[in-house]
Amino acid sequence: MAGYRRKSKKSGQYFAVGFAVFLLVYIGSQLWGFANIKLRTEQVLDDTIYDFVRAEATVFRSEEIIPQTTSGVTVYNYADGEEVAKNQQVAAVYQDKTVSMVNNQIEQLQKELESLSKAQTVKATRYSAVTNLSSQINDQAGKIVDFAADGVVEGIAEQKEEFVSLLNRKKIALGEEDTFAERITQLNSEIAYLQKAKQKEKGVSIDAPAAGYFCKEVDGYESILTSEALEDIDYAGYQQIVSQQPQATGNTVGKIVKTHVWYLGVDLENSQAQKFEIDDNVKIDFKFANGQTVAAKVVNIIPDDERKNSVIIFECKDITDQLLNVRKQSVDIIFTTYSGLRISSKALYHEQNIPGVYVLDKTTIRFKPIEIIKDNGNYILCEPRAGTDDQHTLNRLDMVITESGGIEMKDGVLLDEDTVKGVESSNASS
Repeated sequence: MAGYRRKSKKSGQYFAVGFAVFLLVYIGSQLWGFANIKLRTEQVLDDTIYDFVRAEATVFRSEEIIPQTTSGVTVYNYADGEEVAKNQQVAAVYQDKTVSMVNNQIEQLQKELESLSKAQTVKATRYSAVTNLSSQINDQAGKIVDFAADGVVEGIAEQKEEFVSLLNRKKIALGEEDTFAERITQLNSEIAYLQKAKQKEKGVSIDAPAAGYFCKEVDGYESILTSEALEDIDYAGYQQIVSQQPQATGNTVGKIVKTHVWYLGVDLENSQAQKFEIDDNVKIDFKFANGQTVAAKVVNIIPDDERKNSVIIFECKDITDQLLNVRKQSVDIIFTTYSGLRISSKALYHEQNIPGVYVLDKTTIRFKPIEIIKDNGNYILCEPRAGTDDQHTLNRLDMVITESGGIEMKDGVLLDEDTVKGVESSNASS
C-alpha cells in the first residue's frame, strides 16, 4: 500500500506541474493578446473605380495604301498621325543615305531647340517653379523606369526628351543657367544650314493619294477590315471578315487614314453584351497602346442566330500616332464610373439602420453617416449623408476607425491622451 501511495503522489506532482505550465502559457497568451489590441485608423481618400468589360477588339478604318514606286532611301516629311492634304508630298526617295542622315540631324536639333525654348519660359517664375519642377522630374524618372521594367520600347524616347526638357527648365529656375539664348542661336543656324544642304539633293516625290492622316505602318488589313465592310453586316459575316489573313501589299511608303472616324468591334457573350445599348457612351482603354483611353459610342449590336453571343460595334473619333498602329488588341470597355470617398469595409457601422463610420477627431470619437456609392468588397466608395451638420460630415483625410481595440464605439466618446498616442494609422489600401 505504501508503494502505491508513493506512486500516486508522484503522479499528482506531475499533474500539478503540467497544469501550472498550461496556466502560465494561457495567461501569457491572453496578456500578450490584450497588449496587442490597439485602436487602428485609416485615412479617407478620394478614389475612382470603374465597371468594365475586357475583350479582344478589332479596329476598322477607311484607309488607302501609298505604294513605293522607286527604290532607294525613303525620307518622310510627316510623322504618324499628322494630317495631310491630297497630292501633298509625304515622302521622297533618294539614291543614297545622305538626305536621310541630314533629316535625322535636323530632327534632333529641332527637338533640342524646342526643349531649350520651353525652358526659357521658367525664368519669370523662377523661384515658385522649383518645387513643382522637382516633383515633375521625379514623376518623369518614374515613368522611364516603369517603361524599362515593363520592356516597353515604344514611347520611351519621348519620355526621355521630356525628362531632359524638365532638367533644363530646373537649371533656369535655380539660376544655374541664366539663359540658353546663345545655344538657341547656334541651333537655328545649324538647322538652316542643313535644310539648304538637303534642298540640293533631288529625290522622287511620293504624294498622298487622298486627304487624311498619315501612317507609316501597313499591316495588310487595309482592304479587309474597312469601315465600309461593317455596313449591313450580320454576325456570320463579321466572323468571316475578322478571321481573314492579311493580304500581301508589296513595297509601300505607308498609308492614308481617310477620316478621323473609325470603328471597333468586340464579340461578347450575351451576359456581357446585354450591358450595352445603342447610343451608349463608353470609354475604351487601350492598355497596350501606351495606355490611351478614347471616348466611344455604341452604334450597332449584332446578335448571332442562337442569341448566345453578340458583336458590339463602337464608333470612335480620336486619332493619335499610337492608335493608328492598333488593329487587334485586348481592351477594357468602361461603361460606368464611380467617384467618391474611399473607406475600408471594416470601418462600416450601422446606427439606427443608417450606414456610417466612426472617425477619430483629435481625442473624440464621432459617428459620421454616409451614402454608399459602390461596395467593392474590401473597400467602399461613399459620400457624406445629406443634411448632416459640419461636425458629423465625412471629409477627405478624416481618420476612420477600422479596429476599435475594445473601445466603445459611440458618438462623443472621449479618449485619454495615452490611447490616442497608441493609435496605429494607415492609408486606405486596396
